[in-house]
Amino acid sequence: AASDVYKRQPFYIISFIRQLFARKKCFRGKAMELTAIINKINSFLWGVPLLILLLGGGIYLSIKLGFPQIHILKIMKKTVFTLFKKESSESDSLSQFQTFSTALAATVGTGSVVGVGECIRIGGAGSVFWMWVSAFFGMGLAYCENYLGVRCSDGKLCGAASYLEKIGRTKLTAVLFAVFTVGASLGMGNMVQTGSAAAAAREGFGIPSYIFALVVLIFVFLVAVGKNSAACLCEKLVPIMAVLFIGGSLGVIIFHPLKAAGAIAMIVKNAFCPTACITGSAAGTIIFSMVEGLKRGAFSNEAGLGSTVAVHSSCEIKSPELQGTWAMAEVFIDTFVICTLTAVVIIISGTDLTGEDMAVRAYNAALGGAGKYFMSGSLILFALATVAGWFFIGERAWRYLFPRSDMIYRIMAIACGCIGTMWSMELVWGVSDIFNGLMAVPNVIGVLVLWRKEVEMRNEE
Repeated sequence: AASDVYKRQPFYIISFIRQLFARKKCFRGKAMELTAIINKINSFLWGVPLLILLLGGGIYLSIKLGFPQIHILKIMKKTVFTLFKKESSESDSLSQFQTFSTALAATVGTGSVVGVGECIRIGGAGSVFWMWVSAFFGMGLAYCENYLGVRCSDGKLCGAASYLEKIGRTKLTAVLFAVFTVGASLGMGNMVQTGSAAAAAREGFGIPSYIFALVVLIFVFLVAVGKNSAACLCEKLVPIMAVLFIGGSLGVIIFHPLKAAGAIAMIVKNAFCPTACITGSAAGTIIFSMVEGLKRGAFSNEAGLGSTVAVHSSCEIKSPELQGTWAMAEVFIDTFVICTLTAVVIIISGTDLTGEDMAVRAYNAALGGAGKYFMSGSLILFALATVAGWFFIGERAWRYLFPRSDMIYRIMAIACGCIGTMWSMELVWGVSDIFNGLMAVPNVIGVLVLWRKEVEMRNEE
């Protein structure tokens, strides 16, 4: 009798989540139709005009700045000590290390690993070179947007909306940007990441998605409670994930130095060679590889989206120049370190470059039996860190729209985290890319207009 009573007392939360997973098949047909529509919108939004805006804006601002990207390593030697510098300030502010960790967590997500594999699969190895180009000029954008964010914050700590308020006679541009930021934080910064983490946990460690949904529920709850909990979690997660992934990738490269050098040469050569892609004419091949690399680079390092401005403007060290410099460093680490390591390992592993999940297969081949666990653990850490970083960004945007209603956003973030483990990732990716594009348009235009005024004010002084 006692056992019968026990059997009638299920773990209600697990049971409820399992029922949701059982019913998700009902939505697949409609989701596929909606995904097709979303993909068409994405193709239009993330077309050549937006890429020209991002690349052109980055080139223009880099010229105005005198190309500080060239001297980034020299500059960082002089500023690295500020990571551990603390100043007495209000409780809402972050230390420099928390700022750097949170912004880097938001920038370096699963797209910086899996996305590189997709970039090579679609655009060829040469597309990685165009990711570098995107990041190089994107560093100029990252510097300017974070410089303006700190300069114009006025204690609001709401990110890019603080300087977009100064565009036009109304706050419409800033309000629209904040709306798009909230959408991106719940989509790309939350659902996409938890879905990727659930897939990694299922394939690498055999953890069912409905069980991992509980892990996500607990994690997002920890992120949401308390002041700056997201930043506190990021400063602990980011060093772990960086040491794990960079160390494992360098281990593969060190054991294959000649192949690694050949991989770099292949990336550079194929960027200008018709063999960069298997199909299409010679001119079409190069252009297709270029567009794919520039687009993936923009997705990966997020320079020009204005996403990390909310983090840097919340730092206790109110130095526009310093926060702009650290923003450049984050773009450098994301693309020139994380993405490059991933690309080199993929190429030297000898993995078939035409299938999906290329990055996962490459590390499995390079690291043997441990590769599956290495990649699964890395992807889970990348995903959870990104959830925490984007939660901070999204909450700041929500506060700009609806002051004193943080609890609503926190509930939505927890719900989206759980839903992401079971939803169609293609659909979520599509919607998230739209929000990212909608963030980029007003932000880049605003930065270009305001930076010109900034330069004029400097000249007058």
